[in-house]
Amino acid sequence: MRISHTTTGKRTLWELDNGAVTLGIAKGGGHLASLKLAVKPRVNPYWAPVWKSIEPWAYRKSDAARYGVKLLAAILGHNPCLGMFGDPSAEEAKAGLGPHGEAPVARWKLLKKRVSSKGLFFACGCDLPIAQMRFVREFSMAAGEPIIRVRNLITSLARRDMPFTFCEHATFGPPFVETGVTLFDMPATHSHTFPGAFSNRMRLKPDTAFTWPLAPGATGKKVDLRTLTKNSSDFSAQLINPKRKEAWVSAVNPKLGLAVVYLWNREDYPWVGNWEEYTARATPPWNGASITRGMEFSNTPFPEGLRKAVDRGVFQGEKTFRWLPALSTVETAFTLCTVPVDSSCKGVQEAKTTASGGIEIEWR
Repeated sequence: MRISHTTTGKRTLWELDNGAVTLGIAKGGGHLASLKLAVKPRVNPYWAPVWKSIEPWAYRKSDAARYGVKLLAAILGHNPCLGMFGDPSAEEAKAGLGPHGEAPVARWKLLKKRVSSKGLFFACGCDLPIAQMRFVREFSMAAGEPIIRVRNLITSLARRDMPFTFCEHATFGPPFVETGVTLFDMPATHSHTFPGAFSNRMRLKPDTAFTWPLAPGATGKKVDLRTLTKNSSDFSAQLINPKRKEAWVSAVNPKLGLAVVYLWNREDYPWVGNWEEYTARATPPWNGASITRGMEFSNTPFPEGLRKAVDRGVFQGEKTFRWLPALSTVETAFTLCTVPVDSSCKGVQEAKTTASGGIEIEWR
């Protein structure tokens, strides 16, 4: 049982280790950068970009040619997109706001930590001056359990009600992500492809409704989104079954013998964004060499920025943004679990939190 510091390249991480699993949290951006199961210590399912990552505060204007934007200079694994999800408006960008808001490029601070024989507790946070928010994440891990419970506290620093969107931008990468091997599951009902041109190498037909996991292909052929497609870049929004109180999403690599499962209150995040990038983006820092799959649970369906989310208002019967009341705090939470699987595993059929607080998984 320990909470410690470590460095990876030019990045500094807090490491939370409860004997069963180790979670690495980046001080720059609060990204969940590594997730290592004790019995599979060499496998980190999260995305580590092929380019050299730097702390967001080390980014300079001269780095734009190399990274494009500050977020890409610092992005790792699962990053929190708070305030807005997607690109800023032209006016917001001119005022200094970057893609996915301030949280994933902020300098996060340790607020509290506690370690005992029963488990550990860790809290970190940051202030978002443009969004006028204070963001705190609390991590709880019981000794010997491969389960991490995360509680988010979002506090308004403004004397007015404010709309906001929030996406838990969980992304996975090689070697965990492999075409035809890694399988993704969720209890989705209605799905919809991105409403515009997402990239110049889309294999999905834009702005089209479908039922997960078989999406409409640009050529007319169905695309199975449970696994990856080479040489493509796409996004689709999946509405979690409205009849459910608890939502989940899973990623399984039977060859490496590892599964990752997220669970959360569906009311907090009704959608899962399915983002796939497979060597399609040629501009820096991608340079046609990046492979990643995002399973991004969110309170808004598409990464289109706050203004467009508010203008959209409702999609698939759900509000596309949430209100943060003046000088008030709202909470969201999720649970993260990683477990070994047999090489014959075909994915996840169902996942749920038990009455005792554990995780029950039904395999395919």
